[in-house]
Amino acid sequence: MTYVVADPCLSTIDRACVEVCPVACFYEGGDQLIIHPAECVDCDACRPACPVAAIFPEAEVPEQWRHFTAKNADFIQKTPNLVRAKTKTEVEEAHQDTFAVCREAVAGAAAPAAAAPAATIAAVEAKPEPVAAAPAAAAPKPAVEAKPAAAPVAKKPEPAKPAGPTELNPALYRRGLDLLHEVVALQEVGRLTPEKVQTAEQMAKELRAEFTKAMGKENFALVDLEKKSITFRQGEELTRALLRAIEGTEFERAFQTGRRKLGEVAGGLAILGVITAFIGWMTGRIVLAKPLSLGLPLSPEVLLTAILDPEVLPLFAAFSALGGILSLFCLGAVIMVWRTAMNLVNVWRAREQKRLGVRFAEVEG
Repeated sequence: MTYVVADPCLSTIDRACVEVCPVACFYEGGDQLIIHPAECVDCDACRPACPVAAIFPEAEVPEQWRHFTAKNADFIQKTPNLVRAKTKTEVEEAHQDTFAVCREAVAGAAAPAAAAPAATIAAVEAKPEPVAAAPAAAAPKPAVEAKPAAAPVAKKPEPAKPAGPTELNPALYRRGLDLLHEVVALQEVGRLTPEKVQTAEQMAKELRAEFTKAMGKENFALVDLEKKSITFRQGEELTRALLRAIEGTEFERAFQTGRRKLGEVAGGLAILGVITAFIGWMTGRIVLAKPLSLGLPLSPEVLLTAILDPEVLPLFAAFSALGGILSLFCLGAVIMVWRTAMNLVNVWRAREQKRLGVRFAEVEG
């Protein structure tokens, strides 16, 4: 199953999907982007990235846009010189219009194909007519003595270039792609472990080491990798996808732990509050039982007399002391809830700042 780009792309061509595609299977389609069905690996990374929801699995394309399935397939089959889609970053850095880039790419690819038949016709029309053979000369001319040919000048040998891979190791790329699928699946069900995160980080290091060996330097842009080989660019995009998939996992674990702790402390505070309220109700019932049974008005003198009653005073003192202790516990629980909530907010802010830093690093790269 492949994916199809439908109608909403015609008015947008946002290219966010190209940024996240690990195999770079998007191509310029003139008025929209096109997914190559033979190159798509069904990773589903592009669909959530599209801001206008223009990408669908082939079996889920809405009825009113079903003709886009045939349009995508026909374009791939009938276009001889496909032009790989530029990323959103490349278009923005070049200050280009995304619609113009899409149109000009298809127009430029079609021009060589259209010029080939015309060049053939012109070559046929320009073919010279056969010329009649000249009559043989009466007497042969004396042969001219040939001069000895000059000795060829020896060229200086060019310095040997440093050896490096010209293509990304297919086995390494496949292992990285399988790991990306596994990480995304584990993250969706909340079972991404620290060991798997370390494995993804190690895979990203191996891929970057391969690029460094090929380029002969540690710092390079996507354009440099693409000039070397399209497989290196695909590998770099896979590396970025892996790092995006695991970014913030340590913050995620801290966030989940803090949220669980906040729930526990808040639950304890609620239980203490209920118990304290019950103790207060019991204390009031003990003090007011006798005055209410006698029908006395609830004045300060009556309440003081009821509290100092020899039968009531020990119970009142015990329940009051217990209520005071529980009130102190409630105050401590409130402080713990506040601190836990602030720690949770700090973890969330740190996670967002790291995500923003990763985005800026990718743009600069």
